[in-house]
Amino acid sequence: MQARAEFVAHYPSMTRWARRPLAERVGPTINARPVPSGTLVDPAGATVSFRARPYLFYLSLTGRRRLDWPWLFGAANLRILAIADGLSLPLRAQMAALREQELGRGLSVPSVNKSLPWALPRLILHRADPDLTTLSLAEIDELRTAIRTVTSLPEIEQLDLKVRMQSGFPQAWHSSVTQTGVALFHAGFIEALPLRKQPRPPAALSAVPAVEEAMGRYLRELAVRRAPGTVTQVRSGLLRLAAWHAETRPEQTTLAGLDRPALLEFLAWLPHQRKWKHPEQPLSAVYRDGVIGNVARFFRHAAINEWPHMPTKPPLTSSDVPRRIERVPRFIPAEQLDPLMDGIRALADPLQRTALLVARWSGARSGEIRKLELDCLDTYPDGTHRLRLAAGKSAKERVVPIHPEAAEAVRDLAARRCAQTDQPLFDQRLGRTVRYLFLRNGRLASPDYLFKVGLTEVCRALGLVDDDGKALVHPHRFRHTMGTQLGERGAKIQTIMKVLGHRSAGMSMTYTSLSDPVVLADYQAVLAPGAVLAGPQAEAIRSGDLTTEAVNWLSTNFFKTELELGRCLRLPQEGPCECDLYLTCSKFVTTPDYAPRLRIRLETEQQLICDAETRGWDREAERHQRTARRVQELLDELDTCGCPHDTNFESNVALIDVQIPANTPPSPDEQ
Repeated sequence: MQARAEFVAHYPSMTRWARRPLAERVGPTINARPVPSGTLVDPAGATVSFRARPYLFYLSLTGRRRLDWPWLFGAANLRILAIADGLSLPLRAQMAALREQELGRGLSVPSVNKSLPWALPRLILHRADPDLTTLSLAEIDELRTAIRTVTSLPEIEQLDLKVRMQSGFPQAWHSSVTQTGVALFHAGFIEALPLRKQPRPPAALSAVPAVEEAMGRYLRELAVRRAPGTVTQVRSGLLRLAAWHAETRPEQTTLAGLDRPALLEFLAWLPHQRKWKHPEQPLSAVYRDGVIGNVARFFRHAAINEWPHMPTKPPLTSSDVPRRIERVPRFIPAEQLDPLMDGIRALADPLQRTALLVARWSGARSGEIRKLELDCLDTYPDGTHRLRLAAGKSAKERVVPIHPEAAEAVRDLAARRCAQTDQPLFDQRLGRTVRYLFLRNGRLASPDYLFKVGLTEVCRALGLVDDDGKALVHPHRFRHTMGTQLGERGAKIQTIMKVLGHRSAGMSMTYTSLSDPVVLADYQAVLAPGAVLAGPQAEAIRSGDLTTEAVNWLSTNFFKTELELGRCLRLPQEGPCECDLYLTCSKFVTTPDYAPRLRIRLETEQQLICDAETRGWDREAERHQRTARRVQELLDELDTCGCPHDTNFESNVALIDVQIPANTPPSPDEQ
């Protein structure tokens, strides 16, 4: 009351106090700094204002005075609970309940003690209403916007905020408000979670109005049926097109004049560009291919719908998109996989440990694992654990069997989550609220935290890093490992498709191709020392006449040489084979493995001989007789021929064995 009397005596009206400089209204505080020259600050008024803070709190808590953001940022400590208790407000109990709720969700004590006491008093004093149940998401966003634009607030230069400034604004304040908004959402006080980052208006696509209108229209129509991430990628591609158009054709006011030769110039211009955020780095091949594809689809969509100020025919087609290299799945070798799993089991964070175990034993994508629901685990009728994976890239939910180790980790984490009190989060794709398994700090955990952070820690401990210190094992390689192991152990294509969530059999064919041990065994059946061979090419193999170039080609293409009754060792530089008379071809070779097929072929030829003689077809009978004699010669040669262990032969075999590519099953085209 004494402080209030001094304040009223010094400032007869609140209007007079509000017109005083910010440094005077805040009073002596750690945030004060020397005021600019020409600013008249009354030292006595500053002292009176500082001592009268409880009175100002009383005015705001009773709805009589809203305090502005600059004053709230300048006042370091806002101790409003004593005044709230005197007014019989439930504010202390509400804040205590929020604190316990946050601690129950796994947040640290320092984090909770920092965020709630900083943000809640400022929200309450600015709105002049102490009822937390009436707070809204808009008020949370208003405070975060004020923090982000703090440098433009009136008279803010009179406060010393340099020590708190990061990224152009006090990052710690922003984090405290965001986390407080999360706590208010899970307590049921506000209607939705605050976004991690407040959306900013996107930059204009082009300075040319007609170009901006066409590109903006395409993005708006695309947003109706595509995910936001896809729209962002398309927007990036259109920005490249707009930059090229402004640079090379500044006089054109529309895109209607662009024909195929012009767009081919754009394709030639694109590889010479640099990244916008990292100008020292060139554009990656994958990004350039994506830009070309998005630009081609943009023009095709505009032409089909007959948009004005656009080409009437698509200048680019799908054939203009560079063909991507079909890479072999990068599975994790056994000598790396076992130490990795030991390191993953030792991770302290249960979220990271469970996510990586599920990735190892389910073959699921990171996005599917990240959005697992709380009740995702159950069992088959025989007791085998199964996991219901969330809809990911394929937009399909699916159920897959899972290893007991991963099932146990999921069950433990689910039990921990069931004990926490949190609101379900709304899933835009499902159109309903979901209680997620991987919730961190009240939000769905990020993919980097779940997979990349923990795996990088393990890789660095094991020394599995490159020269730049980056982890050599990416989380997606667990998926490739699961597919490779299924293929090597004889799983059906349908099984691999269902486990990995592939849409087409071609995607799973990569994993069902011959594994390295099978290729090696088949290879050595022809070229290993002591192999029994027949055919014209057998003598060249025995004598060691294979050139280094021939050895190199056979090392990588041997699985493509198989014929019905043997193998063709014709090299690419010898040109295409112009006939199918491979039984007499100098490049043909066969092994005892094909003897049963040769005998069946011999029986077939004898039947055809009889049929031709019966019909009186002498020349046809003669042709089948020659084939039958050749097949019989090959069978006799296999029965009587041995392979000498000469030095040249073993030299050729040694070269081939060294160059057999490891872990490279054939692509679907090669298969």
